[in-house]
Amino acid sequence: MQMNFLKRILVVLLALMVGHMIVQSIALAQVTFPIRPITIWVGFPPGGVTDIITRTLAEASEKSFGQKIVIVNKPGGGGAVCASLLAKAKPDGYILGAYVDTPITRSPHLRDLDYDPFQDLSHIIRVGLFKQAFVVRSDSPFKKWQEVVDWAKKNPGQLVYGHPGAGTTPHITMAKVALKEGFTFKNVPFAGGTPNASALLGGHVMISGDSAVTWRPHAEAKTIRVLLVFEKEGLGYAPDAPTFEKVNYDFETPSSLIISAPKGIPDPIRESLEKTFVEGMRTKTFRTVAEENELLLREPLTGKPLNDFLKKCYSSYEQLIKEAGIYKIERK
Repeated sequence: MQMNFLKRILVVLLALMVGHMIVQSIALAQVTFPIRPITIWVGFPPGGVTDIITRTLAEASEKSFGQKIVIVNKPGGGGAVCASLLAKAKPDGYILGAYVDTPITRSPHLRDLDYDPFQDLSHIIRVGLFKQAFVVRSDSPFKKWQEVVDWAKKNPGQLVYGHPGAGTTPHITMAKVALKEGFTFKNVPFAGGTPNASALLGGHVMISGDSAVTWRPHAEAKTIRVLLVFEKEGLGYAPDAPTFEKVNYDFETPSSLIISAPKGIPDPIRESLEKTFVEGMRTKTFRTVAEENELLLREPLTGKPLNDFLKKCYSSYEQLIKEAGIYKIERK
């Protein structure tokens, strides 16, 4: 009996020691993180707007972290390759992912994935929103957005529309607009913004949709005309182009730059990452680069507000994708 009593005491003491060690390790993580360089996987190729802005934010945040932030590009699947790899990484704060919210809010409705965007990932911060626009060549007969709508209605299926890939915001947005306005169009996807812009300039498509930064140099060179801006805020380089709000489109198709971590990251480390990235976003250098790349900087979202925003987008895009007829279950 005495032996059993001693065993119970030993179990209690061991439990107390383990609990103390856990508390100490969490406190230590809070005080010492990071103690080595942080790596951010970017879900798109080098040189693109997501890559440029992530690198700028990394440089702006390194001083506060006291450690180098290394950027490694993991392109593919509109960011889904990066998200899939991130979901399997160690949740210690040293491996993060940066991508447009496509692998969180759109990809799950387009195809089967090997990760759950909310169960397997922990979303750290919304850095900003990308402005997007519909454009035509400067010599196009379409001078205003309503002219495109009217022509498309009179010529069913003849409007040739280019975009940077199936399931991207420009693709889904045009599908929604066409349903609302009552016209059909010929859908032509390309593998990203550069070939999409080349197709428009080469006369292979009549109208294109893409991120505003893609169109900026062409607008400044006066080779394209901006007809409609997706976001409520207009474009500085095309001040006369109407926004969705001005043409009475009562829906939104946001496209956000998100930084995520693997699920299970300790709260003190999460809070350290949030705080430091917010500080980096407020630097003059970062804000200048964001403005040059047409990134809309609203109040940074973290924690529950960020999750609520992403879940709202997830549900909204599910509906839009089903309406567009490209939902994965509906594919034959």
